[in-house]
Amino acid sequence: MKLKVTEKLIFLLTVFLSFNILAALSQGLVVKGIVTDNANVPLIGVNVSVTGSTIGTITDIEGAYTITVPSRQSTLRFSYIGFMSTDIPVEGRALINVVLEENVHDLEELVVIGYGVQKKSHLTGSISQFSDEHLGDLPVSRLDQALQGKIAGLEIRNTTSEAGFAPEIRVRGLGSISASNAPLIVVDGYPMLDGLSSVDMNDVQSIEVLKDAASTAIYGSRGANGVIIVTTKAGSITKPKYSVKAYSGVKTSYKLHDLLDANEYVDRLMDEKTKGGVGPTISELSWKSIDNYTDWQKEGLRENAYINNVQFSLSGGSKSARYYISGNYLSDQGVMINSDYTKLNMRVKLDADLSEKVKVGVNLSPTYSKRESPSANFTDFYRTYSWLPVRHTAATSAITGEPIGSYAHGRHFNNKEYIDADGNVFVASPWGTGNNNPRSIIDNESRNRYDYRLNGSMYLDYNILDNLIFRTSNGFYVRYEDEDIYHNKNTRREGDPNYARYTNTLFIDLLSENTLNYSQSIGGHNFDILAGYTANKVRVSNAGIQGTNFPTDYIKTINAASEIAIEDDGRRTYTDKEEEMLLSGLSRLTYNYQDKYLFSGSIRTDGSSKFGPENQWGWFPSVSAGWRASEEPFLKKIDKLNQLRLRASWGVTGNNSIPNYAAYDKLQSANYILGAESVLYPGLANTDIVLANRAISWEQTSETNLGFDLNAFNTRLNLSVDYYYSVTKSLLFRQPTLAITGYQQFWNNIGKVRNRGIEVELTSYNIRKKNFEWSTSFNFATNNNRLLQLGDGEERLLSYGERSEIYLAKVGAPSIQYFGYKTDGIWISQSEIDESNLQVLVGKTVRPGTLKVVDQDANNIIDANDRVALGDPFPMFTWGMTNNINYKNFDLTFSFHGVHDVTVLNGDAYYQETKKINRAFTENRYISEEYPGDGKTPHLSGGDGMQWELTDYVLEDASYIALGNLMLGYQFPRKSLKMLGLNNLRVYLTAQNLLYYWYGNYRGINPEARYTSGNYSSPLVDGYQRGSFPIQRTFSAGLEISF
Repeated sequence: MKLKVTEKLIFLLTVFLSFNILAALSQGLVVKGIVTDNANVPLIGVNVSVTGSTIGTITDIEGAYTITVPSRQSTLRFSYIGFMSTDIPVEGRALINVVLEENVHDLEELVVIGYGVQKKSHLTGSISQFSDEHLGDLPVSRLDQALQGKIAGLEIRNTTSEAGFAPEIRVRGLGSISASNAPLIVVDGYPMLDGLSSVDMNDVQSIEVLKDAASTAIYGSRGANGVIIVTTKAGSITKPKYSVKAYSGVKTSYKLHDLLDANEYVDRLMDEKTKGGVGPTISELSWKSIDNYTDWQKEGLRENAYINNVQFSLSGGSKSARYYISGNYLSDQGVMINSDYTKLNMRVKLDADLSEKVKVGVNLSPTYSKRESPSANFTDFYRTYSWLPVRHTAATSAITGEPIGSYAHGRHFNNKEYIDADGNVFVASPWGTGNNNPRSIIDNESRNRYDYRLNGSMYLDYNILDNLIFRTSNGFYVRYEDEDIYHNKNTRREGDPNYARYTNTLFIDLLSENTLNYSQSIGGHNFDILAGYTANKVRVSNAGIQGTNFPTDYIKTINAASEIAIEDDGRRTYTDKEEEMLLSGLSRLTYNYQDKYLFSGSIRTDGSSKFGPENQWGWFPSVSAGWRASEEPFLKKIDKLNQLRLRASWGVTGNNSIPNYAAYDKLQSANYILGAESVLYPGLANTDIVLANRAISWEQTSETNLGFDLNAFNTRLNLSVDYYYSVTKSLLFRQPTLAITGYQQFWNNIGKVRNRGIEVELTSYNIRKKNFEWSTSFNFATNNNRLLQLGDGEERLLSYGERSEIYLAKVGAPSIQYFGYKTDGIWISQSEIDESNLQVLVGKTVRPGTLKVVDQDANNIIDANDRVALGDPFPMFTWGMTNNINYKNFDLTFSFHGVHDVTVLNGDAYYQETKKINRAFTENRYISEEYPGDGKTPHLSGGDGMQWELTDYVLEDASYIALGNLMLGYQFPRKSLKMLGLNNLRVYLTAQNLLYYWYGNYRGINPEARYTSGNYSSPLVDGYQRGSFPIQRTFSAGLEISF
C-alpha cells in the first residue's frame, strides 16, 4: 500500500515538473549582452531582432541590450547603420556580447541632395561625396582650403597666402564671362551667399558637391556654377560625450626670390663691362659706397608665423531629443607681417521628437572674425635694393644727415656725396624713387576688418500620413561687417596727408522653405515625390565715411579729423541700400523599378527682382535615368562585381549673379547749371557708365552628363567616371556700346560658352586586415573651355590689365587668352637687326639684346597686326591622390595634388628692379655680341625694345605638384584610457606643403597666386601675377580628447 502511494507521489511530481519545464520553455530564454565596435566603443541604438519574428529591441547608451527569445535555438540579428549586419545563433546562451564590423563600403550609404537625401546606389546625377573624421586637424583657417585636390571637378586655388582670405572655387570650369562663377554654398540646407567662411571644419559631417545640371537644377537660378552642400554634425542617442581638439603650428616661407645684393649686382655689371657689356652707372656705383645690407624679403615676412586652434564640443541625447553644441577659437598668422586672422564661432544644433508625428529642430551658429591685411605688396619688398636700411644707421646718417633710427627712404640718398674704393668723391642719386620704404608703409597704415555673423534656422516635420511628410524650414542670416583703415601722415611718400576710412555693411537674409514629400512602394515600383516653394529676401545697407588732415596720428577716430572727404578718388562719404527678392516653386519625382531601373525629374521656377518685368521668371527643368546593371541576372553571377550603374542626365540651370537693379537706370547726385549766371544747383541724374536693360534675363546653362559607377572585389574597388558637355547661353554681359549713347557699356544677354570634360574618382581598399589597413583615393579632371558666340556678329573682345597687357576673348577659342607679340629669342647684333629689314612701329628702339618679335604677317613691319593668341590661363587637367594607412594604433595620411599645363603672366617683370637683381631674369642674359648668353634672355637695355609684358616672354608654365598634407597620428589604447576616465586620446603631427614642385619656365615663388582686384576682378581677365606672397609651409602638433 505504501508502495502504491509512493508511486502515485512520484507520478504526480513528474507531471508537475514536466508542466513547469514546458511553462518555462514557453516563456522563452532571456539573453543579455553588450554591442561594441572594433575599438570596444559601445554602440547605441543597434537593432537586435529575432530572425523570422517581430521580436526586437535596441541597445541603450551603454551598448547593452536584453531580449527574450522564443527558443534556445533562435537566431539573433544585429544591424546598425554603417556596420555589417550579423546573425548569431543563441544556442541556449544567456550572455552574448557582439563586436560589429564597420561597413566602410556600404552601398546603401545616404547622400545629401538638394532638399533631401538619397541612397548612393540610386543616384542618377553626378554627385561627389567627401568626409574625413580628421578634417579639422588640418592647419588651415578655412574649410574650402582643406578641400584642395580632394574632389574631381572641384578646383580650389589659393590666390594669396594672406591669412583668412577666401580661395577661388570653381566647379567644372568658367561658365560666365561677366557674372560670378562661384558655386552656391549650402550649409545645413541654408544657402550661404558669402561662402564657407563661417563653418568650423570640426563641425563638418559630410560634404557633397553637386556637379551636373540634373543635380543642381533644383536650385534653379543659382545652380549653374555647381552646388556645395555641407552637412554639420548632429546629436545622437547616447550619453553626453565631451570632446576637445587642439593644435598649434608654425609657418615658414617655402621659397623666396633668388636676388642679387647691391654689391653682387654692381660687380656683375663691372664684369659685363669687360665683356663688351654696359657697365654700372654712377648711380649704381654709389651702391658700393653705402655700408649696409638689408634682406628686404625677410623684412616683409615673419621668420615664424603661428596658427592655433581649439575646439570643444558636447553631444548626446535620448530617443526624444538630441543635441550638438560646439565652440571654436582660431588664431592664424600669415607669413607676411600684419597678416592676421582670428575667428570665434559656436554652433548649437537641437533635434526633438515631440510625438510620433511631429519633429522639430533648431540650428544656430554665431561667428566673429577679425582680419588684418598688410598695406604693402610683397613686390615692394623684394624689389627694394639691399643697400637701403629700414632705419638709418650711423653710416647712412653720415651720408644723408637723417637722424639715426628714423625710417630710411630712397630719396634721402639722392644728390649726396659718395666715396669710392680709391677715395674719390662724387655726387650721385642711387635710386630715383619718391616712395617710402615698404616697411615704413606697412608700419604706418593699418587695415582691419571685423565680421559678425549669425545664422539661425528652425524646421518642423509633420507626418500627415505614414508616407506623407510636410516640412517647413525658416531661417535668417545676418552679417555685419566693419572695415577700419588708418593712414598716418607721410605714410607712402613725403607730404602724404593722413586719413581714416570707415565702412560698414549690414547684410540681412531671410529664407522660408516649405515642402511636401510623399513616398510609396507598390509592387516593385518605388517613388518619391517632392513639391514645395521658397521665399528669400535680402537687404544690404552700406555706409562709409572718410576723414582727412588729423592734427595728430595718435587719435585715429574720425571725429578728430579736420575735414570729411565727400569724394576723393573713390574714397568718399556715402550710404546706400538695396534689396532683392527670390520666389521659387519646385518639384521632383524620383522613381525606381525593382531597384534596377532608375529615373528622376525635377523642375523649378524662380522669380527674381534682379530682372525687369519682361523676364522676371525663369524655368529650370532636369531629367536623369540610371540602370543598375549589376542587379540583372546575367551579371549577378559575377561574384567579383558588386555594383555596376550606368547614368545619364540633362538639365537647365541659371545664373543671376549680377548687381541689383541692372534692369533699371539709377539716379546719382549731380550738379545742374541754371540761369544766365551759370549757377550750380545740386540735383539727381543718371551718371552711370552702364546703360540698363529692362529685358535683361537669366543666364541658362544646358548640361548633359554621362557616367557610370563600378564597385568590385567585395566593394574594395570603387570607380566613378563622368563625361559632361555644357553650354551657357544668354550670357549676362556688360557689352561695350557707342559713345553717342552717353554710356560706355550696357547690360545684355549675348554669347555662348561651352565646357566639356572628363572626371574620374577611384577609391581602392588595398589592404584590409585586423591590424593593418591601407586605402587610396584618386581623382582626375579635365575641362575644355570654348567661347562659342559673342553676339551681334562680334568675333573677339579685348580686355586690358594694369600694364596694358591684353586678354583676348575670341569665338572658337578659350574664353580667355593672352594676346600679344610672339618672340623668337633676342637680337644678337646690330648687323642682324639691319639685315632683317624690319620696320618696327611699336615699342621702343630695337637694339642688340632686346626681344626679337616675330613678324606674323611677313610684311617686314612689326605693328599691332602681329599680335596673336599666346596661351590661356586654364589648366589642361588637375588631379589629387590621398592615401590612408592604419597600423594598430597608428594612422598615416598623405595627400598629393597637381595642376598641369596652366599659363600665368608674370607681372613682376614690369619692374626695372626685377630685371636688375632677380636672378631668374638675369642669369645667362645678353651682354654683347661675343657674349650673347643663352640667346633668349634679354639685357635690361635701359628700357629699349619691346615692352616685356606685351609679349610671350613673361608667360610662364605654372604647373605644379604638391604634397599638400601629411598627417601621422597615434591612438592610445582604450583599456589604458579607462583608468583616466577617457574614451579617446589621439595625438598627431601634420605637415602642409612639405613638398611643392613646379617645373617648366616658371620664375615666381607661388604658382597658385593670382591678382584678383581692379581690372582682374573681371571673369575675362585672369592669370596675372604680381607681388605674390610666398607659399606657406606649416608644421603642427595636436591632440583629440573625448570623455
